[in-house]
Amino acid sequence: MDISDQRPRQSQVKLNHITLFYYFSTYRKQTCFYLTLFVAVLLPALSEAQVTVAPLQQDSTQKLKIETALVVEYFIKGERTLQKLSGNVRMRQENTLVYCDTAILDQDNATLKGGVVIEQADSVKVFADSALYNTDTKISHLFGNVVLVNGVQELFTNRLRYDLGNKIATYHTGATLTNGQSQLTSTHGYYYVNEKEIFFKGDVLGTDPDFTMRTDTMAFNTETQTVRFLAPTLISQQKSRIYTEGGFYDIENDFAEFDLNPQYEKEGQRGKSRKMRYFGTTKEYMLEGDAYIDDPEKGRQTQADVIRYNTDTEKTTLKGNAHFQDSTRDIRGAEIHVDSRNKAYQITGRGRVIDPPNIIEADSLDFNDVLGAGLALGSVVWIDTASDFTILAHRMDYNKKTEFLNAFGGMGLNGASGRPLMKSLIERDTLFMSADTLTSYKPDSASDTRLLLAHRDVRIFKSDLQAACDSLSFSSADSIFWFYKIRDIPVIWSDTSQFSGDTIRMLLKNKKLDRIWLLQNALVINSEDGLLFNQIKGRTTTAFFRDDEVREMLVEGNAQAVYYALDDQRAYIGLNETQCSEMRLYFGNNQVESIKFYNQPTGSFGPMKKAGTDTKKLEGFFWEQVRRPRRLADLF
Repeated sequence: MDISDQRPRQSQVKLNHITLFYYFSTYRKQTCFYLTLFVAVLLPALSEAQVTVAPLQQDSTQKLKIETALVVEYFIKGERTLQKLSGNVRMRQENTLVYCDTAILDQDNATLKGGVVIEQADSVKVFADSALYNTDTKISHLFGNVVLVNGVQELFTNRLRYDLGNKIATYHTGATLTNGQSQLTSTHGYYYVNEKEIFFKGDVLGTDPDFTMRTDTMAFNTETQTVRFLAPTLISQQKSRIYTEGGFYDIENDFAEFDLNPQYEKEGQRGKSRKMRYFGTTKEYMLEGDAYIDDPEKGRQTQADVIRYNTDTEKTTLKGNAHFQDSTRDIRGAEIHVDSRNKAYQITGRGRVIDPPNIIEADSLDFNDVLGAGLALGSVVWIDTASDFTILAHRMDYNKKTEFLNAFGGMGLNGASGRPLMKSLIERDTLFMSADTLTSYKPDSASDTRLLLAHRDVRIFKSDLQAACDSLSFSSADSIFWFYKIRDIPVIWSDTSQFSGDTIRMLLKNKKLDRIWLLQNALVINSEDGLLFNQIKGRTTTAFFRDDEVREMLVEGNAQAVYYALDDQRAYIGLNETQCSEMRLYFGNNQVESIKFYNQPTGSFGPMKKAGTDTKKLEGFFWEQVRRPRRLADLF
């Protein structure tokens, strides 16, 4: 029969102490009750007080229901009756089961000792050596070897306060939370079981086979396996460390996001940004907002709006205001991809690379240090600071090791399709040159000499100098341009003068035009009105310049001259025709001031009436105006 079926019985006896033993057992869902009552009057004459014997049955209003116990003892303490349960004790309060070796029940308070287990609906179990449990507040204080188990999470401590009604566990003497191979320890903790949240406070330490984590305050969600950082936190891995003051870490997916002053360090490399993400499965870091990586040991600095770095592949992607600098080059662009292991980089979007003595800009750039080869596409700008010239093109192939580049296509002018263009500052004025192909290289890697080659339909424009030829070469060693004939004869124009020859050399000295050599079939023509033409012809001709004007001219080999004389009012007065083996002409204000003839000169002078209105033309005469570039647009 059930103890709750008994009715209270009272009797008055003289006694000092009453002991009752209850033996319970269960068989075939029937509870048998055996009662042996021993009343022992230990000191029969010591007290005459009246004592009311406690009821033998369990009170129906009692909140903690007794289900099993081997022994039940009643004690009288003042006006209260205490129950002591011993041996396989099991009690229940609603959906909470309490197990222990010994329990002392004092109204709403229960003192539990030995093998204490508190279980809530098979979801939470708490183990302890002893506990104090209040049935009214449903708050339990557990002591000794305390273990709270919730699914795969196990919390170990030596003192725990557990609010069973609200399912909140609190400790302040240190605890360890385990989850398989991971552990978290702290001095203080607050475990909200229903919310599946644990807050750790004070000397928080997390350990895992892959990392160690230290902080002062953090939260952990037992369901999502997510850690939230609420204070300065240091995460240490085998070769790297991460610091943050806020963020979260998804343990199960090995993903972290740090959003308050995040920083990391790996083998001397340091990085920081406004937000940082870590992808453990791919071993990647993503830095967002004012992202910065410094690697002083390798001489590298990296900056961008977003930086993505893979520690396994050593590949870095920079997006937005990207800047990468190492010991040899400085790279800027909208997006940069750097392969540090293979020493290669790629720029998408407008980019700029400073690789002394060269600077290159393009819409797209690829370069491989191992091969030394690069490709630039789209509005390419190449600046050679050593030779002081710039090449503009649509495409450029170049090799760092051999200092070789080939330029094709061009940006054109005002959006027009064009050809590669070279420009260089000469005497505070810019010289422009275009051709179908521009090539530059170093013939000797040991020197700084650079050669520039232009092939097919070469055109040069300067405000006071223009030229056209089939092909051209320029050496920075002597600053001499060579103009070559393949189909059309090379021509140079300066003001009202035209210089031509099968081959032409043009010397720049101190960035100024110094002289021009006309080799084979040399012809110089000058005309102020385009009607009558002064002509000087010879096998070779050398023109000497000062302040961009011809000051002297030496004609050698079968020298011939046709010259129209002027009076003081610059009116034509006659025609001079002279032949000799060599002549030297002196100029002033772009006019012939005097001529010296050598080796038996012959000649004649005739008045204009005799000369006529048609110009006298030497053999091979031509006045080229179609090929002459008169403005920059004519180069394309």
